[in-house]
Amino acid sequence: MKINQIYKQTLGLIVVGLSVSGCGSDENNNAVVTPPKEEVSCPSVMDEKQFLDAQALEKMVQVGPDLAQLRTTGSQAHQQLIDWVELETKKIKGMQLKSDAYEIQRWQPTATAENGKGRSLSRSGQLSVNGKEVAIAGAVPYSLGTTLAGNSGQLIFLASNQPITAEHKGKIIVREIPTSQDPVYANMVAPPYAFLFQFAKYLSTSLNEFKTQRYDRPFLAGELMNKDLIAAGKVGAAGVILGFDVPREQVKDYFDPHNGLHYRVPAVFLGADEFAEIKASAIENTQAKIMVQAERDTATTRNLIATLPGLSDEKIVFVANTDGNTWVQENGVSGMIALAQYFAKLPLKCRPKTYEFAFNTGHLHMSKEGTFRYMEKLNQEYDQGKVSFVFAVEHLGTREIVAKPRTDGAFGRTLEFTGKAEAQAWFVPEDHPLMLKVATDAAERRKLPKVMVSSGQDMPNAQRLPKQCDFGGIGSASHQNLIPTMATISGPWSLWAPSFGKEAVDFNLMRDQLLAIGDSVLALQNHTKAEVDGPYTSWRAARDQGKLVCSHSTNSGIEDAPVQ
Repeated sequence: MKINQIYKQTLGLIVVGLSVSGCGSDENNNAVVTPPKEEVSCPSVMDEKQFLDAQALEKMVQVGPDLAQLRTTGSQAHQQLIDWVELETKKIKGMQLKSDAYEIQRWQPTATAENGKGRSLSRSGQLSVNGKEVAIAGAVPYSLGTTLAGNSGQLIFLASNQPITAEHKGKIIVREIPTSQDPVYANMVAPPYAFLFQFAKYLSTSLNEFKTQRYDRPFLAGELMNKDLIAAGKVGAAGVILGFDVPREQVKDYFDPHNGLHYRVPAVFLGADEFAEIKASAIENTQAKIMVQAERDTATTRNLIATLPGLSDEKIVFVANTDGNTWVQENGVSGMIALAQYFAKLPLKCRPKTYEFAFNTGHLHMSKEGTFRYMEKLNQEYDQGKVSFVFAVEHLGTREIVAKPRTDGAFGRTLEFTGKAEAQAWFVPEDHPLMLKVATDAAERRKLPKVMVSSGQDMPNAQRLPKQCDFGGIGSASHQNLIPTMATISGPWSLWAPSFGKEAVDFNLMRDQLLAIGDSVLALQNHTKAEVDGPYTSWRAARDQGKLVCSHSTNSGIEDAPVQ
């Protein structure tokens, strides 16, 4: 991995004082005595008076959407956002910056957004039936670009239990995105909260009311969409139509899957009303035409790594992704800048470890996910005793949005804010009582309204170390590399649906979550390496012995959907 040093600001010398005493008995030769300076105590928790307020956080998060609504990996808007992060972190005294640049096969829709800023998914696709245009929510990310003539074929509706096979060659496949009502995939796309809660070590009391409900969020259907798009490409389908059961305007410009696989078939998203119309047409074997305007090229993107030196080289690492399409997706970036500004104000004596802030790319292009790339090097540094632990920071301050039945009698549901916080997961490793206590204490101290401190979201495998490997997001990258990890994340409707704008984020809640994160770091940084390592020491030993441990295939480097 080639790392280029792009900026370095050395630590300034701190002059504590100089005391000179006189010699001899001359009464006029008075000794000069400097009164002792008052000892500065190091904080054990974050001083919220010294931390950014909610309005300042909002202004930082707004930078991304102001550049462009769609900030895909390697796009101009994404590059501009990374440049802004670089400028902001350069302002922090003592910060050292470096970049890790690498190439990707970039995918972008070609149509310009209505406001002229960046590209638009909703304007980069078309669908027509019998010559009549049908309004779409957007082109599906990484779907195959067509000519302006598009692809024509017979509509064929396939229920969730019907596989895509060779007989669908040349057809335009119509699929409903599975929800909690799906007879096959309900538990996958809308698992019972009770399933998730069984791994919880701590639950906010407000979560008790959800024990009989389902966690119904569309991001959980992303892998099913990915598999359908791969399968449709393999059989030579003319196109794919994926239908939501909520209004088109609420899912306009939706961005998922984000696997970073270039599919071999054009595809579009529809809202509920349009999908009901297309589904009826498919039952009648109607002809349709699908068109996607998209381009693929080679582009360079980069991870930006900002390091704030402490008393030792052993570092605490924060990670977030810089690419996104909503006010939610990459707002951890602003949170990390705020934390960096705060920690830089602490006296050096109060920074026993170095802080590293990894602003990583490629989360919207997971075949070359920047955080997994970064962790490959960090894993080597951990073996050298240079890494304490990692904290992944994602999707902060989110407001709860739920799907409710429509009142007009039409197909599907509609999305509404509940006025409450979205559930927040705070992952800590199993069998690590120190991290569990630190996380729980921080959540209670900051009165986080709806948090679950959990050891993972996957089914435990008793034959594997650790038994749970999935921390829900980019925190999995370090945990699966067996580097001590904490991670916080949420998965609201507004994660990939930009229509909710800044209303999707409660910036006071975001601030409280960041204070809790800071509290946990201040608590852990004074513990010994052995205490922070906890069970990871034995897990890494098991890996060295060839035993079954967590692993990943996310950063495969394969950017094309398979042919066979």
